[in-house]
Amino acid sequence: MTDAPAGSSQLDRDFMAQAIALAKSAGRQVRPNPPVGCVLVRNGEVIGRGAHLECGGPHAEVHALREAGVAARGSTAYVTLEPCAHYGRTPPCVEALIAAGVERVVIALRDPNPVAQGGIAKLHDAGIEVVSGVLADAAAEVTEVFLVNSEHNRPHVTLKMAASMDGFTAASDGSSQWITGELARQQVHRMRSEVDAVLVGSGTVLADNPRLVPYLIDSDFRALRVVFDRRLRLPIDSALADCSHAQTLVCTDAQCDPARMQALIDRGVQCWLSDEASLSADAWLNAALTQLYRRGVCSILCEGGATLAAALLRNHLVDKIELFSAPILLGQGRALWPALGIDSLSNAQPWRWGTARKLGADIWMTARPSRRSLEM
Repeated sequence: MTDAPAGSSQLDRDFMAQAIALAKSAGRQVRPNPPVGCVLVRNGEVIGRGAHLECGGPHAEVHALREAGVAARGSTAYVTLEPCAHYGRTPPCVEALIAAGVERVVIALRDPNPVAQGGIAKLHDAGIEVVSGVLADAAAEVTEVFLVNSEHNRPHVTLKMAASMDGFTAASDGSSQWITGELARQQVHRMRSEVDAVLVGSGTVLADNPRLVPYLIDSDFRALRVVFDRRLRLPIDSALADCSHAQTLVCTDAQCDPARMQALIDRGVQCWLSDEASLSADAWLNAALTQLYRRGVCSILCEGGATLAAALLRNHLVDKIELFSAPILLGQGRALWPALGIDSLSNAQPWRWGTARKLGADIWMTARPSRRSLEM
C-alpha cells in the first residue's frame, strides 16, 4: 500500500501531516472514540484546525469549520479518519462539511466502524472530490487503539519488555531491579498513565509484588490493574490486593477457591470468572480480553513475564512492543523472549520496527506487527 494514492500531491501529504499532528494531541479521554485531526486549507493557506479531544465533545471537523467560518466554502479538508455519517453524541461531520461548502476532502483512513461508515459515499453524492489513503500508515499509528477496538472487539495490547543487551530480563539469581535506568522507568510509568489498564500474570505478582502505579511521574490517573490468574494465586497481602489507591481486577476461573476469592473481594479486589471452566488456555485468554473491552478497557499495557507474553504473542494478540534495552551483559538468566513454538524461519512472526530512541544509557525501541493491511 502507498501513502501517496492517485489524485494526491506532496502538498496533500504536508497538510495531512499537520492533521495527524493534531490527532496526536488527543489523550486517553477521547476513548472509545478515535483521535482525529482536521486541517482546512484554501488557496494554499490553512484557515482552520481542529482535533477531537474528548468523547462527547465536538469532532475535529467541527472545530476546524468553526475556526474557518465562511472562508470554509471552496476549501479542502484534510481529515485523518473518514468523516462520520451517523448521529451519535454529535451530528454527522460529513453533513457539516457539505453544508459549509467544502469542495474537496482528503482522508487518511476509512472508518472501520460500520455504525459510522458512509461518509465517503455521502461526500461523493454531494459532488465533493474525495481522495483517501494519504499518509495512511502514519495515521493508523495514531489511531491504532480505535482500529484494534473496532476490528477485533478487544483492547489494544502493548507489550512492554526490558532486558539486558544480550536478552535477559533477570540475572540467574532472579535479581531484576533495576536493569534499565531511571529515564526508561519514568517512560514506562508515563505509559501506565496513558492506558486504561495495566496487565500482569500471577507469576509476575508472586516474583515481584508490583504496585503498577505511575509513582515516578506527576499523574493523578490510576489505570485499572489487571491480573490474569486462572488459579487465583494472588496473595491476600500483595500490593495489588491493596485497592486504596488504585482498582484491581483479577480474571480467574470458575474452579478457583471461593474462600480466597471472597477474601480478595473483601479487600476491594474485583473478580471476573470465565463462564466455562473447561475453556482452553487460548480461549480463556481471548474471553478475558473481550470481557475487559466490555468493561470499557480500550487499551492495555502488559508488563507480565514470559508466560503471559508467550500466550499473547502466540495468539497474535500483541499490537505493539515497547522494548527497553540496557547496556549490560548478563550472559545467562531469565530469557527475554518466550518460546513461541516456531520451528522454522518460514514460520517466523513478521514485525516492523518503528522508532528507536536513547533514554539515558538505555535504548527504547518500538515495533508493530507487519500483518496489518490498511485497506483504503
